[in-house]
Order: sequence, then C-alpha cells, then structure tokens
Amino acid sequence: MAMTFAFKTGEYKGSTITILGRNTVLSEVREMPVVGGSGIFRFARGYVEARTKSFDLKLGDANVEKQLITNMSKLILILAVQILLVTTFASAVDRGDFARTMNPKRLHMKEKLTHLRVYWHDIISGRNPSAIVIKKHVAKHSFGSITMIDNALTSDVPINSTLVGQAQGFYAGASQHETSFLVAMNFAFKTGKYNGSTITILGRNSIFSEVRKMSVVGGSGIFRFARGYVELRTKWFDQQSGDATVDTNVQLHAQRTTNMTKLILILVAEIFLLTAIASAGDDFARTMNKNLIDLPKHETLTHLRLYWHDSIGGQNPSTVRIQQPVSNSSLFGSISMMDDALTTDVMKNSTVVGQAQGIYAGAAQGEISLLMVMNFAFKTGKYNGSTITILGRNAVMEKAREMPVVGGSGMFRFARGYVEARTKFVDIKSGVAIVEYNCYVLHY
Repeated sequence: MAMTFAFKTGEYKGSTITILGRNTVLSEVREMPVVGGSGIFRFARGYVEARTKSFDLKLGDANVEKQLITNMSKLILILAVQILLVTTFASAVDRGDFARTMNPKRLHMKEKLTHLRVYWHDIISGRNPSAIVIKKHVAKHSFGSITMIDNALTSDVPINSTLVGQAQGFYAGASQHETSFLVAMNFAFKTGKYNGSTITILGRNSIFSEVRKMSVVGGSGIFRFARGYVELRTKWFDQQSGDATVDTNVQLHAQRTTNMTKLILILVAEIFLLTAIASAGDDFARTMNKNLIDLPKHETLTHLRLYWHDSIGGQNPSTVRIQQPVSNSSLFGSISMMDDALTTDVMKNSTVVGQAQGIYAGAAQGEISLLMVMNFAFKTGKYNGSTITILGRNAVMEKAREMPVVGGSGMFRFARGYVEARTKFVDIKSGVAIVEYNCYVLHY
C-alpha cells in the first residue's frame, strides 16, 4: 500500500498522512507505517492498524477501520491528542518555559540498532518466477518497465539456504540514461525472532553500481517506527535470464515502545519542533534560538531550491505515460514514469544538478491529484551521489503543494523533511511543465 490520507474537512483540512507498507488483507489486524505527512502532520511518524469491518466477496467492496495507535491499552488515537499536546507546547514556548520543561535532548527514546544480512533472490526466468514484468519498458535502460516481486530472502547466498522471509513490492525502470530502478518493497519476515515483522524500503537502485543504498522508511512489529538504510551488493547475475542474487545489509534504528504514553509526547514534540524549524526556512538562525531547541542528534537542516522540468510530449520526452487514465478529466488511473532534469534556475538550459526519477499516478476522481513516488538523484556538486526520497500527494492545480521527504542516501541518509512545489510554467498542449521545489531536509 502506497497512499496518502488527504483530509478535506474539519481541523485537519488540507493536511495529509503518508502511508507505505504491507497489507495482508485476510489477517484480522494489519499494521502499516506512517512515513510522513503534510500540514499539521508535517514530519509525522507512526503507524496504522487496519481492521476489515465489511467485505463483499462478490463485488469486491470493503470497509476498513484504520486507527493510529499510541496507547495499546486504551487505543488512544494520536490524531485526537496531537492538537492538545502541540497547543500545550506552543503555550510553553510563548511563556519561555519550553527549554526548561521539554528539552528535546531528553525527549528522544532509546533506539536499538539492528544489523541484518539477508540474500535477495530475484528470479525472472523459468516456470516459477518470483519477479514478473507487468509493464514492459518503453525505452532503453528498462525505462518505463514495472516488475512485481515476491522474492525469497535467505540467510546465505544459495537459494536453497534457510528462508527467512519474502521481499514483496515492485521495481520500476526510472532512468533513460542508465539502468536505475525506483524500488518500493517490504521485507516480510516469516521465521525466527522477527517472524511477523516487516521493514519498509523505498529508494533508488542503480544496479550496475558496486554498492547501492536505499532508505528504510518504516516497519511493523519489532521494527515499528524504524529508520535506517540498506546496502545492496550483487553477488550473482545471469545476463541471459536476468536472474540475480543480491547481498542485502540492513542497518536500522527501531524505537523501543514499552512506554506508549511517553512515545506520544516524543512524537508530537518532535513534530512541533521540526515544524517550527522547517517553517522558519532561511530565517531559522534569526527567528529560533538554536541554544533553546538544539536539533536532535546533531541533525542539520538543509534548504535546497530546485527546478523540475517535466516534458511528456515531443521527440525526447523526459516522462512517458505507461498507463492511460480511465478518466481523462482527472487523470485517474494513469501512471507516468519520469526522468526529469533538476536545475538551479527556472530555465531548462541552466545548470543541471540531478534527475527526478520515479512515478506519478493519477489518484483522484474529482480533481487532478497525483501520488508522487520519486527520488531526487544528485549528479554534481557537494551532493553528488546522494538522493532524497519523496512520497506524497500532489494536487497540481493548487498554488503550493507540500509532500514529505521520507528518506535519503549518502549525505541525506536518515533524512526527514518536506518539499514545497509551486508551478512556474505549464503548457497543456505540449505537455511541458516547470515546477519550483523548495526542499527542507533534516539529516545527520
């Protein structure tokens, strides 16, 4: 499941919650990570519990109850308490009591560092493939392809070694200049001490690089609230069949959640603090006393202004529609693969600093609203080789749209933050658009 909850009424109007995770629909209770949000839920972290309330097998229609749980005994909804807590914190700041009463250095829960090494077996050939191409490529370097995976995770290189779980999700060809994939998948553990837990991974995989890194943006079970990264190294690859075995090293931090009441305070305090910091933007040093609210764990706030050039028409489009919409008025059901230039200025001939690679999909029937899943891959300058991972809702007709940064790699490892998108130019006839992206990223 890759989705945003877009609130249209009440106190959360205009805000979103971003969810990415694994939904075993026949289980009584399913848990999926909240990996970000916008508006009131900027910098959100958490999880949802889904319970099916009704299901019509004939029609396929279902009603599902979703709760964001913060207290396992009382099932307190984080949505119900956040506003009260943030109001309390804001009042404390106004009184000057905040530094004395809620020191963010003391608020952070102890996190456990876990290192896992598993081997990922991508079998695309034979009678029983674990990876199936559901959309063929439209250009070289597999651009435009989508492959659905249910790959075995084993404890050693041979595929017949101990099975520990499955890697389930998709990878999509997202570059026209190299073989690079957008990867969205869950590691679902089936045995051992992690049985029933998942790790959610989203990032960019340039498969011919010796080492590739992608973000762990969430998890469930033991890995609830996880953040981290994976390092990939190809151990074996058959060029003829396309089959591969990949050594996957997982480094992640998972918060201990034995005291769920304390967790409420920590999560909401973080959201308030980080929202205040990010809202300050370039005026951060002048408007916020850094000694009063030190960034946790020596995190750095980076502001980037980039221009995203999307061209879906002409002889050399940077974006290709690989699935046509079922509704032309709203683009609902369409899927477009992009490899768009990122520049330092609004003009396309200005300095190219990287590429925006990924997917946008028409996800609303009553308006033009897209689900954006993409990586900003930097190719020059001090961020060369680093990425920022974005997942969120883009209501393209609005003046300013906010989407969460849910991870990153290189200099942006463990990144959190958000981007603000503003359209600078659009030509509906030619399919060309230029969008200004202001990125506010917290990273180590």
